[in-house]
Amino acid sequence: MTGSSNDNSHDNAEGSSGRSDGRWVSYARLLRMLDRFAGDSAETSATIYLTAEGLRKGDGVPDEWKRQLEIVGPAARDSGCGMIGLRRGDRGLLVAPPFPVTETTTAADWQDGPLRRLLTAEFTVGVVLVRLGRYSVAVYKGSQLVSSKTDSRYVKGKHHAGGTSQLRYQRVREGQMRRLFDKVCEQVRTRLTPLASELDYLALGGDRFTLNGLLKVCPALEKFQDITLPRRLNIRDPKRDTLEDVGMMLRESRIWAVEW
Repeated sequence: MTGSSNDNSHDNAEGSSGRSDGRWVSYARLLRMLDRFAGDSAETSATIYLTAEGLRKGDGVPDEWKRQLEIVGPAARDSGCGMIGLRRGDRGLLVAPPFPVTETTTAADWQDGPLRRLLTAEFTVGVVLVRLGRYSVAVYKGSQLVSSKTDSRYVKGKHHAGGTSQLRYQRVREGQMRRLFDKVCEQVRTRLTPLASELDYLALGGDRFTLNGLLKVCPALEKFQDITLPRRLNIRDPKRDTLEDVGMMLRESRIWAVEW
């Protein structure tokens, strides 16, 4: 269903490489990992919280963390929600959290409290998922699905023949896509706009091409631009059964194990 990791990952980070692309873990698994690190008796500890802007600019980032971020590379800088680094002894974690870091801070000890609060917060999140022929608009409180609307609208696949028939086919397909977009946008207005003052974030997902097309023609989504999460949920089939898993996916983090 998604590109995220499953729960076959190890609870500890030993043997993982900071040069990897990172791995996705559930909030419950990450909390267990934090417990393991926090229980380590190593004396050397350090913490850094970077907002997305702080991560992008790199101003004031201590050298010990700057080197780790360089090793991880663009994947860390492009997380969109900032980055959190936690060191215990000669091991540590870099965490791209599911929701934005709101303040850039550093500390010479282990401070995972703000990360834990991000992971367990009961945020209200609107979700819009769209692929050719199907869409879902939903609202979550924490991981719980509060309301949803899932429907389908037929859209022709791509046509590879040339000439007049291809042009006619393309016009029909574009009309079908526009009707799909209109239908999704109407559900956004009906289900999400009345909750605008209650939503903490909006998450988008599905097929990137189709989603980009929707964003161009749906003014209702522009109203949520300030709270739209940078991450796109990789959902292959927006349907009712899928929505039960999306609530957990919203709280996944991407992590890298690092060493000193």
